[in-house]
Amino acid sequence: MFGCAVVLAVIAGPAFGQVPADDFPSFEALTVREPPLVRLPAEEEDEATLAGQASQAAFGSSGADAPQPAPAAPSGGGDPCANGCPSEKKANAASAAAAKSLKGLFYDNDFSYLVDPNYSDWHLGDRLKRLAVADCVTLDVGGQFRVRQHSERNSRLGGLTGLDDDFLLYRTRLYANVQIGECLRAYAEMIDAVSNYETFGPLGIEENRTDFLNLFGDARIYQTSSGELWARLGRQELLYGAERTVSPLDWANTRRTFEGYKAFWKGETWDVDAFWVRPIQINAEHFDSPDYDQEFMGLYTTYHGSKNGTLDLYYLRLENDAADFEFDTLGTRLLGTRGPWLWEVEAAIQLGDYQQFDHTAGAWTVGMGRKLQDLPWKPTVWAYYDWASGDDQIGNGYHHLFPLGHKYLGFMDLFGRRNIESPNVLVTMSPCEKVKLLLWYYAFFLENQNDVPYTLAMTPFNPANAPASAYLGQEFDLITTWQISTRTNLLFGYSHFFAGDYYHNTPGVPHDGDADFFYTQFALDF
Repeated sequence: MFGCAVVLAVIAGPAFGQVPADDFPSFEALTVREPPLVRLPAEEEDEATLAGQASQAAFGSSGADAPQPAPAAPSGGGDPCANGCPSEKKANAASAAAAKSLKGLFYDNDFSYLVDPNYSDWHLGDRLKRLAVADCVTLDVGGQFRVRQHSERNSRLGGLTGLDDDFLLYRTRLYANVQIGECLRAYAEMIDAVSNYETFGPLGIEENRTDFLNLFGDARIYQTSSGELWARLGRQELLYGAERTVSPLDWANTRRTFEGYKAFWKGETWDVDAFWVRPIQINAEHFDSPDYDQEFMGLYTTYHGSKNGTLDLYYLRLENDAADFEFDTLGTRLLGTRGPWLWEVEAAIQLGDYQQFDHTAGAWTVGMGRKLQDLPWKPTVWAYYDWASGDDQIGNGYHHLFPLGHKYLGFMDLFGRRNIESPNVLVTMSPCEKVKLLLWYYAFFLENQNDVPYTLAMTPFNPANAPASAYLGQEFDLITTWQISTRTNLLFGYSHFFAGDYYHNTPGVPHDGDADFFYTQFALDF
């Protein structure tokens, strides 16, 4: 506990000191949640998955904290429940299910633990779940409140801009899930996202007043002993794999959502999704509507029949009439573990047309990790290499589609996954049960020096000037998460970017110095 107190005391001081005390809200009446975080959290994967995926990876629940059976009592005496009485084991299993009930997509939340006769615990919001409103009709009501303080130095408004800002982001989500028998379902989720105290005004991903994130209906259309086929129509968030290509973008105050159709198979060993959607355009003052200039469709399959890993195979197509491109992406992802060793490989090739040019591009990520459970704080260490192609024609490099960009290539969000390569090292550890630490180091280089850096929105940075160097710089990220309760958490983050020769020597860059980012996040689920 002393180690936890030291960690929290050191991190809390600078993080809270960026906003005047009169402007900072009181947290006394609130309670917090389990990560993701920067949910920040994918969230329902095993420890190997979580350790390899940014903040969600770092703060995922670990089986190491589960109650362990005591040694067997000697024959002829001792405690008959020394190995754990059956009722105690079942109660522990029910409590563990409650702790894992919240998912990266709230419509995937699993509250089945509430009908387990062995569950006797209580968590915030339990009494609003599994409500019997009619024969064969149940209702779940819940939501989340999140507030995050930002202090951005030399990096406000995207990239190394030389602009500073301090502000607060508030977000409230409320949902209702109606299950009608075993074959029908209706789900609605609203969001209200606000930004306050900023100097330069909110970005598009920071404010959206009272709108729908999800509003859809599901119907089961086929069932066998090995799986079920469902159809979905309406507004819906999407999340696949490690979120390098498709994500609801939880870091953003507004999140990301789509509108369209999806058919999905949930099987014993294979899950298969086929979808056709349009991304939703955020309008902070009016009801959001689909972007009719864009169509996004694909087939995403996951094999989970092995206890030691998963395999993803996918085809994704994005058409954008306004930007005049059509991209087809074929990719795969392999995640595995063997003893203390962990690995992850994801690769994609992209074909199509960009304006009057042919488009051929690609990207890959390779990672190898190891759990060092015999060391203090039980660290897990990963070494990654990320690569995404650029092109001699600006804008024709690899397009990362709709990812959780914040989760990779640095928490300062300076670079998108195009024309970039980065060796990076991730370390996660836990000084005590309720405190998790994440440290991530990156070095950034341009893949093609005839091309330029790109933002998370895939827009070129300083496109009028040829890069004087491929070396962009280095970034160090530190996150501490305190798990106050199963439904609440408090997060402190700090990032520093060391500007490289590109910024020092390339004409036209708005700022050639380093940058800093402090943030504090509090979240409560109910």
